[in-house]
Amino acid sequence: SSMFASRRQRRPCGTTRTPRPHRYCLDGRVPDAAGHGKRHAWAVRSSWEGLSLDDHMSDVEAFCAAVGASDGTVPVDLVGYSMGGATAFALAARHVNGSAPAASRLPVRRVALLAPALLVTQELYAMTLSVQRHGGVERCVYNYRTEAEAEEMLRLVGYAEPLCEKLAPVLAWGRRDQPPDFWWKMWRGLGGVQAFGEGEVDAAVDAKRAALASSGSVLAEAATPVLVVQGSAELVVDASVPREVRRAVGSACDV
Repeated sequence: SSMFASRRQRRPCGTTRTPRPHRYCLDGRVPDAAGHGKRHAWAVRSSWEGLSLDDHMSDVEAFCAAVGASDGTVPVDLVGYSMGGATAFALAARHVNGSAPAASRLPVRRVALLAPALLVTQELYAMTLSVQRHGGVERCVYNYRTEAEAEEMLRLVGYAEPLCEKLAPVLAWGRRDQPPDFWWKMWRGLGGVQAFGEGEVDAAVDAKRAALASSGSVLAEAATPVLVVQGSAELVVDASVPREVRRAVGSACDV
């Protein structure tokens, strides 16, 4: 998952050359996104139960404030992939509608979402809820730890077979030090499904659709441009997501 915010600086007085955009990345590299890369050390505590969508947004806000991207003087573009896409969409709505504190409000100019985890397939919600009741976290494909499990996940995301074989060892290696249920807790937290029982998959999905529509209506009212990119072979993020975003955002959305 990844997310980054970029902003264009104002031209300093007396200069004729437009400064290059500064890009502040929360994409697993500079720095690691919440819960990603090396930022999982807190999960070794038995009390850690995952990160909510609000936790992810607050993390981005804290970083933007630290690097001066939330001074309100220059526009900010939000780009997010997977969990970062869900974060970018909700974060944009929070700052566009003025519910974020005025002192740290991001002047969002546009939003780009790459396979955003706004809504995953019903099978994955069912899987998550089943583990919550019965255990068996090793059955969760997104909680992969071995190379074979990583290959299966890459196929679901839509990677070509040769790439699945090449990338799987890298992905499995990256999870070698994480607790066995780490990514199940991450997915459960982002999805906000803790309040639902095993037989309430439809209710969990409906709640996520309602949240998507609510954020989208805010961006539609502000005419904030939103771009959604999702592969046709994607089997993790629900195929309806681009349509749902377009329905919510309206003419400002490009799919």
